[in-house]
Amino acid sequence: MKKEELKRLKDELLSSKIYNLKQSTLKEFIHPLLIKVLSFKTTGKLIVEGNLPENENCLIVANHACIQDIPTLAQAVKKHFYLLVSDEDKKTIDGLALSANGVQWVHRLGKESRKFASENAIKILKQGKNFAMYPEATWNLSPNQLMMPMNYGCVRIALEANVPIVPVVSFFSDNNRYTIIGEKFYPTQDLEKSINELRDIMATMLYDEIQLNYKHNIGQKGIYCKKIDGEDYYYEKREEISKDYWDNYVSKKYNEYGRAKSDKVGVREFESQFIFTSKDESNQYFQVFNSIIEEKDNNFIVKRISSEKNGYNGLTFGEKDNQSTFGYGYNEKVLKKNLKR
Repeated sequence: MKKEELKRLKDELLSSKIYNLKQSTLKEFIHPLLIKVLSFKTTGKLIVEGNLPENENCLIVANHACIQDIPTLAQAVKKHFYLLVSDEDKKTIDGLALSANGVQWVHRLGKESRKFASENAIKILKQGKNFAMYPEATWNLSPNQLMMPMNYGCVRIALEANVPIVPVVSFFSDNNRYTIIGEKFYPTQDLEKSINELRDIMATMLYDEIQLNYKHNIGQKGIYCKKIDGEDYYYEKREEISKDYWDNYVSKKYNEYGRAKSDKVGVREFESQFIFTSKDESNQYFQVFNSIIEEKDNNFIVKRISSEKNGYNGLTFGEKDNQSTFGYGYNEKVLKKNLKR
């Protein structure tokens, strides 16, 4: 273990109130106040469907889309929960608020830090507390995936703590925030099968939220409805959507987050390495198959081929020369490492 990482873990262990759950009563007491403070980070009306289990604790697994995810989750579930958060914002004002509420910081690039955080989450759950995490590991900025691939660490944590997983998904429109709190999910020892089932459940929940948003705005221009098998299906027409829509959408999300606003390309490059990548050969093959790969000066340049009609999605914001939009589809850094082997 590197000395820097060992020192980080030591400092975390000495300073963390969560490690032995000290002051947990105080954290739960001030939780409603912190929800109000965090609400200043949100926009639009919150529409919630479902509730957390009444008489048992759980592992909350949520989707990850933007800076409003955490305050929206807190407002939606209402009950106090501890949260797994990457340590990039640990020393910010938002980080201090999260620490006061109860947070397990993790250094995503450190293997030992990830192990420490996972073990601590299990301890918290075994004490009867709720714990929340975002297994997509980074914002889902893909133009064509409802849910990014999810790391099955959450399945392992739930099994070891002997608690159910409760999936929670949020969708953000221009005017509203839609959150669905799902039914309890009991994973099995088949980690890969369980995480795929959970991802499918959450993708379906998210799809239902998008349909609900369309239903609420059916009178607006550009939203259509048709019946399929006796049920209403709401949609927009691709040809009526602005060519720059996705670029503008992603830029807006990044502009709401200080670290990303100041260095969009750098943050995007950094975050791409946390997209979960299966290690099986077939997955690696299709990543290569779905990419434009160029070698220059012994370095690999990876460019994604989108499943969108117009094809190639580039590496950065608004690459005019390639007439492309913001590309975000898989773990590019992992793929580059594999190509060098």
